[in-house]
Parts: sequence; C-alpha cells; structure tokens
Amino acid sequence: MKNRIRTVLLKWLGIGVFSSSLLFFGMTFAEAQASTAALPKKLTANVLWKQILAQHLTYIQEGHHGPIIYDFQDPNCPYCHVMYTHEAPLIKAGKLTVRYVPVAFLTPQSPAEAADWLQSPHPLATLKHFESIVGPALRSGDYRNLPKAIPTAKTTQDLKHNLEMMGALGFDGTPAILYRLKSGHLGGIPGMISEKQLSGLLPHLQ
Repeated sequence: MKNRIRTVLLKWLGIGVFSSSLLFFGMTFAEAQASTAALPKKLTANVLWKQILAQHLTYIQEGHHGPIIYDFQDPNCPYCHVMYTHEAPLIKAGKLTVRYVPVAFLTPQSPAEAADWLQSPHPLATLKHFESIVGPALRSGDYRNLPKAIPTAKTTQDLKHNLEMMGALGFDGTPAILYRLKSGHLGGIPGMISEKQLSGLLPHLQ
C-alpha cells in the first residue's frame, strides 16, 4: 500500500510542477484509484505535507521546535554539508526542525554512506558524527574512511523512493529544501542558502 500511494503521487506530480509554491490544490486522483480507501480523494498542500511527505518519505529528524523543513541531501554533496552547518545553530536555538531526507546518487559511495545513517540504531547521532568528519573528505575527494554499511533491500528501496519524490517535487540536485508557508502553500529552494537567508525565511513558515 505504501508503494501504491507513492506511485499515484508521483503520477500526479510528474515533472515541472514545482515553482515558487507548489500548487496542488484541487487535484483529484484518477478515477481508477478511487476504490483504494487509503488514498485521499484530493491532493492538497495540506494532504501532501501532513500525510504523504510525513508518512511516506524516509527521513532523520533533528529538532522538535520551530517550523519544519525537509532537506534532501546526498552524503557526498559538499553544499549539503555547508547547508547542515547553517541549519545546526537554528536547530540548537529551538527555532527550526529539519527532516533530513537522504538520497544517494552523486557518487558510487553515496548509497553505502546513506545506508550507514539509516541502518544505524541511532540514525541522528550517526548523521551528526558523519557531518563532523565529512569536511576533509569532501575537500580531498578521498571517501575511503567515511563510515559505510551494505544497504539492505529496504534501505535501497527507501533511498530510491526518496530520490523519486525529490525529482517529482521538481528538484534535480542537492541540497533542496521544502517548507510550508503560513499561508498554507508549499514552497522550496533548490541549492544552498546562507544561515542569514534561512533565518529570514523562518518567520514566514508554519
């Protein structure tokens, strides 16, 4: 059922529907899917945010206060690492909650590194440790000593679904952040932004 919901969502999102806000209001699912009780009849921003993203993405959450953003990141993306350092002080100050959504497509090592996060008994601690040591590897291009794990079938599928969702939302690279405005609309920013820019965005978010 989880995969079926993703499939229908991806069908509706397609490509190129992402702009400064995500205009999903009034979209109805195909009549052929109407008999599937688990699927909402309309894909609104509220449904996407509270049901689809929250329940059908695989993510690692840091923080429990302030507005929530989703941050798609690849372990070997240097800009993702910088974005992480921009988010960390805001999380620590209780101003932001980040749901890190791992994808793994930039290097051959990415899936094993993302698997190390997701398969850890303590994913957040593992992610934070990775971020504390990844800087020199990204600067040198030598990833041999970064923590890795053999991806299980479930992890491989979760990473694949995360990447598909990222693309369906209109993002083609990392980092990419998705957020909900106080108006209820969804918006997103492809690429890295500064801590100052992120701080300036927070008052406008739910």
